[in-house]
Amino acid sequence: MRPAARSTFDILFWFQERSRQSGRAEDFAFLQKTLYFSQAVFAFLQNERKLMPATFLATDVGPIEPDVFTALDQGLTISSAVPPSQEVQDVLTFVWKICAEKTASELNLILSQDPAMRAAKSRGRNSEIELKDMAGAYGKSWPALGNVEAFNSFPDGTKFAANKSTLEAAPPAKQEVRFTADGRSVTKWMPTKRIAGTGSQSSAG
Repeated sequence: MRPAARSTFDILFWFQERSRQSGRAEDFAFLQKTLYFSQAVFAFLQNERKLMPATFLATDVGPIEPDVFTALDQGLTISSAVPPSQEVQDVLTFVWKICAEKTASELNLILSQDPAMRAAKSRGRNSEIELKDMAGAYGKSWPALGNVEAFNSFPDGTKFAANKSTLEAAPPAKQEVRFTADGRSVTKWMPTKRIAGTGSQSSAG
């Protein structure tokens, strides 16, 4: 099946331009994640068709497109690109609006819940993330990008303050997010309400 874009670098250029226009610092990890989310969302919407001719690997730092990673690492500069079609641009704009204000930690939390990433990592470090798994992860289960409410949540349901400062977007102290050695997120949770009894022992009947 023919990808919707001729090159992954055309899509990379689109996100780089949005970053420059918004004043966001050039962040290679952020660009890799937006490429991954875009491929996944498009695959869901288009019956597992690729948005771009890209292959993503599951690494300890998130999904990596190896050719893009190598190009950025070597300082490649893209001076021009073929504009994306409207159907592609709609997906890119959607992903940008959701991701642009999120911190690296917030995006990593989302990826920690990604079943496509988990499936690939279960096959071994740097294994390919299969397109069908990507489509399923962002169409059928949390944190589906199509469900903004789910996407704007920590794993315990606490909402991100997506349009506010990074400090306000962080989880409260009682819901501190930590990471295990293998990269999974663990959220400390405490109830917001206490159940008050009428005495030292609960009554029955």
